[in-house]
Amino acid sequence: MIKQHQSLFAVFINLLTNIKLIIWPALLGLFNMNESRFTYFPIIVIVTLLLLLLSAWVQWFFFIFEFDEHELTVKKGIFNKNQLHIPFERIQTITRTIPFYYQPFHVVRMQIDTSGQGKPDVIFDALTIKQANLIEQKRRVAQNSIQKEFETIETTKLQYQVTTKELIVYALTSLGGLGGVVVLFTIWSQVDEMLPKNLKSSFEDFFNHQSVTGLCILFVLTVIVGIFIGFFRIFNRYFNFKIEHQNNHLDISRGFLAHKTMQLKLNRIQTIQLRQTMLRRLVRLVSVNVLLSASQDEKDAQTVLIPVASIDKIMTTLKKVLTSIDFDVDHWQVSNIDKAAWYQVRFSVLRNIFIMTLVISVVMFYFPSMLQRSYMLLFFIIMMVITAILILKNTLTITEQKLGFNQELVYIQRSDGFSKEGYYIRRDKIQGVRESGFITVFRKKALHLDVIVRDGNGHHIIHLRYVPQSTVNHFKQWMNTGL
Repeated sequence: MIKQHQSLFAVFINLLTNIKLIIWPALLGLFNMNESRFTYFPIIVIVTLLLLLLSAWVQWFFFIFEFDEHELTVKKGIFNKNQLHIPFERIQTITRTIPFYYQPFHVVRMQIDTSGQGKPDVIFDALTIKQANLIEQKRRVAQNSIQKEFETIETTKLQYQVTTKELIVYALTSLGGLGGVVVLFTIWSQVDEMLPKNLKSSFEDFFNHQSVTGLCILFVLTVIVGIFIGFFRIFNRYFNFKIEHQNNHLDISRGFLAHKTMQLKLNRIQTIQLRQTMLRRLVRLVSVNVLLSASQDEKDAQTVLIPVASIDKIMTTLKKVLTSIDFDVDHWQVSNIDKAAWYQVRFSVLRNIFIMTLVISVVMFYFPSMLQRSYMLLFFIIMMVITAILILKNTLTITEQKLGFNQELVYIQRSDGFSKEGYYIRRDKIQGVRESGFITVFRKKALHLDVIVRDGNGHHIIHLRYVPQSTVNHFKQWMNTGL
């Protein structure tokens, strides 16, 4: 085994990481620095940068890795030495990320996950393309029991690739603008806390002297900027998204400014989730996620498998991507009892009317002036609107509920009234089921059924309402013995 270092570009990455650790305290000190001390500021900056650069170089120099045909060994640390041995056959996921500023230097950021305990086992900040390819090749050879060194495995043809048109529609229907506004607000709140008092007072005076029209214009501009940020985040994340099937894993690549590649082992897939938001239902688009058995980080517990596809083509696309799974469901069950929609609507409306009446009574008690006819009419209109929404929402919740299975797989569809989700789950991936319901539900020979599946390091529960007792019994029998 030959000892290797990462690319020297890792020194720059380490330097940026070190700067991030001190940037906010440094800015806070700068804003509160006296004019007499400001003379020494350039010297302080230069000395600090030199110390950070030295620290970054030391981190790079003492991070050593080596590998043979069977395992990868990583050594790091100066005084407290750490040595990690990773057998190639135990690697679950390898993720490559290539931000735009990596690309001119032909380096990649690589994460290797074996245990799935919430974080990667090893993170390489800057490997050369050759080093990364060699590690992935060794892993393929080990996991496929191929003995010849550097022998490659032929990749099948491309299984799926998102089109630019689909991606634009996906971004526009993601309500990403709300996320963009939240990002802007978060940045402002962080900066606002560190601004000096005179600068903060200038901003406050500016806003206080604005007219209502001016404030509305500022708000609209903020929303527009937020929408653009949200749109770009999604477009950047899923640009050129494509999937290739390679033996026992999928190669998923995506990204515009930062190109990311992930090797996902098929046996990690626990559940396939088809999801439609309210807006995507209007344009007949669906997204497909997979719930994984273990995640390299909490954000990747639920991985996007197909960002967007037409509802008419989704099954064809799924069968191309996951060729080993039989998606044809041929035993459909009665998923809800007669009048289930009425029972669901009645329960939800009565519960919410009780809550709203209680809230209004408390408000009236403490604010008697609101007993005027105009306020009462306003409360009545609000209650009618909420009631109408609840009726529609709960009716759709029941009518869109489905349950069916074949020999090895169950399909469960549920809705919260506005978004709709469908789940394909293999029989051996179901963690358990839970039955519940009031006495009145049992009298109707029905149950509320929860199906529990694994999701990352936790679990995901799929709720079904007013399922006939006979369907529940048939489902449990299928879980134990199949058809």
